[in-house]
Amino acid sequence: MSSKSKKLSALADIYGREHLDGAITRLKISNIKPAAEQPRQDRTFKIDELAQSIERDGLLNPIQVCKNKDGRTYRIIAGERRYHAVQKLGWSEVECRIISRSDSDYWRIAIIENLQRENLDAGEEARAFLQLKKLDSLSDAELASQLGKSRNYITEILGINQMPADVLDRCQTAGLENKNMLIQASQAWKRGTIDLFLEAWRNGGIQTVRDAKQFNQGTDRKAPRATTGPRQKLEPVTVHRTTVTIRCPDEAQAERLALMAREWIKQQQAP
Repeated sequence: MSSKSKKLSALADIYGREHLDGAITRLKISNIKPAAEQPRQDRTFKIDELAQSIERDGLLNPIQVCKNKDGRTYRIIAGERRYHAVQKLGWSEVECRIISRSDSDYWRIAIIENLQRENLDAGEEARAFLQLKKLDSLSDAELASQLGKSRNYITEILGINQMPADVLDRCQTAGLENKNMLIQASQAWKRGTIDLFLEAWRNGGIQTVRDAKQFNQGTDRKAPRATTGPRQKLEPVTVHRTTVTIRCPDEAQAERLALMAREWIKQQQAP
């Protein structure tokens, strides 16, 4: 078992002993309601596969719930995918563990379970980290220690949260779902080059995390200064038939201009 998994398991065990001490019982599915908020945004992720697994092997872990104020219904704290899976199987009852804790504990338990199962995407993991950090007023280093991650990884993942929702949507729509690639996208956004970054991704200029890092390092470089005299300027533009040549004193600047030119040409060719 990895160091990260051991620490997450230990953390979950602590909360299990201190907070998950409710009795396990069978509850009617009709009396159980999903929580308004939870770390996972796609609540039906691979439900068909999970339903098949439960039908074959049974429900190995009870759904964790708390009683609502009406005293009759229950809210899911952890295990919503299991809830949807057994609903799909047509079960009328399901095994649950009833717990009674503060709202912050409910959210913490949900986060820990999802992180332990490693089934959150990059955006969801970033939001979960941020929520857990705020709940316990943790520093990046303290959160990293609890989750068995490096401080640098925590800081980089939290950086994804700094991107506006529409920018994150653009990244995910473009197919940027890998955590490390989204981290590099957030770095490009901070530098003001996210449009160029996404264009390079769509055009195949960025295919790997290494490519993304090189792009960010390139756009962060400044044009070199001349040893004497004024700062270097662009050489004149030359035109030969259908070819336009622009000479730049800096490789990164040339790459940016090329991306902008491609985008302009694409817009001109659009119907």
